[in-house]
Amino acid sequence: MSGPNISIEAVLEMQNQLADSQWLEAAELRAQQFEKATALVEHAWRTVPWYRERLAIAGIRPGVPLTEADWLRIPILSRREVQALGFSLKSDDVPPSHGEVVENRSSGSTGTPVRALGTVYDALWFKAIELRFHLWHDRDFEKPLTTIRKRRWHTAAWPEGETYERWGDMATFPFPTGPRYALNTSASTAEQLDWLQRRPHHYLMSYPSNVRALALHCRETGAALAGMAQIITVGEVVPNELRELCREVFGAVITDGYSAMEVGQLALQCPEHEHYHVQSERLLVEVVDDDGQPCGPGQIGRVLVTPLLNYAMPLLRYALGDYAEVGALCECGRGLPVLTRILGRQRNTLITPDGGRYWPSFGTTTFLKVAPIVQHQFVQHSVERLEGRFVVKRPLTEPELVELRELILSAVPYPFEIELSFHDSLERSASGKWEDFISHVDAGPR
Repeated sequence: MSGPNISIEAVLEMQNQLADSQWLEAAELRAQQFEKATALVEHAWRTVPWYRERLAIAGIRPGVPLTEADWLRIPILSRREVQALGFSLKSDDVPPSHGEVVENRSSGSTGTPVRALGTVYDALWFKAIELRFHLWHDRDFEKPLTTIRKRRWHTAAWPEGETYERWGDMATFPFPTGPRYALNTSASTAEQLDWLQRRPHHYLMSYPSNVRALALHCRETGAALAGMAQIITVGEVVPNELRELCREVFGAVITDGYSAMEVGQLALQCPEHEHYHVQSERLLVEVVDDDGQPCGPGQIGRVLVTPLLNYAMPLLRYALGDYAEVGALCECGRGLPVLTRILGRQRNTLITPDGGRYWPSFGTTTFLKVAPIVQHQFVQHSVERLEGRFVVKRPLTEPELVELRELILSAVPYPFEIELSFHDSLERSASGKWEDFISHVDAGPR
């Protein structure tokens, strides 16, 4: 058999399928997912020796339609297991119709990267989901797309950046588009502003932390970025306060997607609300509590993901290391499951001495009310000690230091020992992502 058809017609047919499936009832979408999951489990049993014993111990038999109870018996696949097993999880008989095997590598922004394999067929569905994101939010493809992201050193550098003829490849955008302008995040905030003022910026794509820095800089200096309609955020958690800040400063809305390099887009912001719809046609996403049981609306738990179309390296119930909050079915009418909030990685979780988990939010502008703080980051060194790292415009006075400590303590659920440190700059991860909060306390699943 030949590989997947990557013609424009095939790509558009995928969009037609997605346009229809989003309106299916939740139960019908779930039934379709379990049909795909049954086929994937049978493939894993037959072609990945490591899974054979794992599934047998769980009482899973190949060829037998999976039930919800069956699925919950399959052990959760940890990130460490995927890192340790490597290509031992690779199928030894990938269907030729799925095309070539390609490597997907996580960014490693919060630890050791994960190497996973995928197929051209699954990659095409990933691209189809990406196009769905643009279509959901009514983006005008004739306008330019302006991006500020981490790039290889010395590429897309200020003052000119780089210019491309199209938003992306034909497999993602099978029609004419406007140009794409790109700048490296190695440019300072002032340099980014200068570059944006010399480029059309109807749509700006960047990291939430970078958008925040631009917005605060514009508000402080009075600089304007007129004509911005949407800010497309990637790679980091979006706090609600940032959405409000962007409406205030830019008159623009944030539209966000939730993804991981090794599995692709998990969820996209709803076209009508600020919560997220799981992309169930391609992935089976679960949110489970500390006992591995499914969370209900309003509950927070660990995110597990199973790419249903990846026959090169099946990842059954893979724990990304992220936490999310489950939402109720959406009023927009789509049957796709809802995630109310994406809360980030386990290492972004505050741990109290009693083992409690919290996701602290210190706010985008909160500290500006106390002192001229440019940037902040918190690091939990133990269940008793919290370090606040700050970049400031000038040394803080003693009253400001006292008020800063009080403000920090008011935002956390325990009277931590607070250590303040001051720096010339705070660096992003190697992948360009930023973390406001990092915990070095290894609590593990409870």
